[in-house]
Amino acid sequence: MPIVSRGETDLYYEVHGREDGPGLVFAHGAGGNAASWWQQVPAFADRYRIVVFDHRGFARSPCPPGEQVATEFEDDLIAVMDDAGLEKAHLVCQSMGGWTGARAAVKYPSRIGGVLLANTPGAIETQETRANLHVLRQRIQNAGGLGGLAISQEFITRWPAGGLLYKQLSAFNAGNIPDIADPAVCVSPEQVTASGVPFWVLASDLDPLFPDAMLKSVAAAIGAEYRHVAGAGHSTYFEMPDAFNGIVAAFLAAT
Repeated sequence: MPIVSRGETDLYYEVHGREDGPGLVFAHGAGGNAASWWQQVPAFADRYRIVVFDHRGFARSPCPPGEQVATEFEDDLIAVMDDAGLEKAHLVCQSMGGWTGARAAVKYPSRIGGVLLANTPGAIETQETRANLHVLRQRIQNAGGLGGLAISQEFITRWPAGGLLYKQLSAFNAGNIPDIADPAVCVSPEQVTASGVPFWVLASDLDPLFPDAMLKSVAAAIGAEYRHVAGAGHSTYFEMPDAFNGIVAAFLAAT
């Protein structure tokens, strides 16, 4: 599979779907990697040229510990798009991947057709997102790690094999998690709207990391379309793929 290097960081990515299709990139969260999108890639492969990748320091994208920083995410994305031959793409970003999407839209607006922030405020800083980040680390610690919050207990009870699969995929990530609360990573709502890139925000009612009320306020702050999925936790894409893929399809059709 392709690798593109940026300094001492090697970025792993895959290309799927129609060679002549419009670009569609999926950016995973801190509990995921390129393999996490196994329920999305087949759903869109007949229409889009799809790229999935491992963020720096995750799974098959090794980097020095000191370089696993979110301020490099948008440049990593563009390097992957360039190597894959994508001049422009729509981005579907889950959790930590939203930092990639929001920063890329601000820095490279001509390369981004639209951004769907799924269960994430991305790097967008508002009073509500800053307050949430202040308590996020404690929530994760109280739960015994990110794995206790990234997938809902309701989902694990409903489909134990799926819960195990999520844990197995997450286990490919051996590195640290970048500090997404670093103020240097943030972008303002004004920067996002000035980019001219259309945004959608997806939330779910069982998400303990980024509550739906907070994400609804982010959508209002940037003038984004807001969609809500009932009965899903933080990983809506994994827990309710049909509902998630339906929203992705509507986002792609509208933007």
